[in-house]
Amino acid sequence: MARRPKKIHEKRDLIEIGDLRIPVKIITEARRYNTRASVTSRALIIRLPAGLSPVQREKQLGDMLAWAQDTLEKKPEAFAHFRRVEQASRYEFAIREATYQIEVDSHELRDHKIIRTAPRDLKILLNPEDPRVNGGKIIPKLLAKHFGGMYLHEVSERVHELNELHFRRSIKAVKMSDTYSRWGSCSHVGNINLATRLLLAPSEVLDAVIIHELAHLVEQNHSSRFWAQVERALPNYKEYDEWLRLHGKTLLFEPVAV
Repeated sequence: MARRPKKIHEKRDLIEIGDLRIPVKIITEARRYNTRASVTSRALIIRLPAGLSPVQREKQLGDMLAWAQDTLEKKPEAFAHFRRVEQASRYEFAIREATYQIEVDSHELRDHKIIRTAPRDLKILLNPEDPRVNGGKIIPKLLAKHFGGMYLHEVSERVHELNELHFRRSIKAVKMSDTYSRWGSCSHVGNINLATRLLLAPSEVLDAVIIHELAHLVEQNHSSRFWAQVERALPNYKEYDEWLRLHGKTLLFEPVAV
C-alpha cells in the first residue's frame, strides 16, 4: 500500500479581501488535528488536517478566510505588504562607472526576469501577483543578482591578482552574494565570499575587503597576527574600513525613477 504523503501543497487563486488581492496557499498535513491560518510575506497560508470530507474542508477554509477578514479589520498592518503601490516603469542605475537604463514591465510567468536588451539597457519583467513587488524589494534583489553574475569574473580575477601579489595562498572559489550581514567571508578551505553591494563602492574599498578576506587564508581569526597581515598588504586599510562605516549603508541596488 502506498504511504500517504505527510504534506500536500495546493495553490489557489487570489482571494479578494477588501481592496486587497491576496495569494492563498493551502497545506494538508497528515499529522495535523486542527486548522490554522497565518500570514507570510508572500501569501495567506492555511493548514488543514488530512481526512476532512469535502464539506468539512470547505467549511474550514471558509472559517480561515473569515479569520483573515477579521484580522485585516483589526490589524491592517498584517496585510499592508499586499497593498498595491504604483511603480515607475523606467529607471536609471549607476554601477562601476556605467549608467543603465531600465524598463519595468509585467508578465504572467511565475519567476521574475531581467533581460539585457542593449549593452546598457535592461528590461525587468515582474509577476505582479507576487506581493513582494509592492514592497519594492524585488527590483533591488534582481539587480544585485544580475550585476553580481555580470561582474563575478572581473572580481574573481582581482581576488587572484591580489592574492598572488600579497599572500600566494590556495583559493578554492570566489563568490558574490546579496548579503547585508557582512562585507565578506573566507572559509578554512579557501572559499572567498564577497557582498555584491561592494560593486557599488570605490574600487579601492573593494580591494581593501578582498585583502581582508585573503588575510584570513593566513590567519583564520582577528588576532594581532591577522591585522599585521592586512597592514603588510595595505598599510592604510583603516581608511577604507572607516569609509565603509560611514557610507556602507548607502550601497544599495535601488534604481532612480526617471
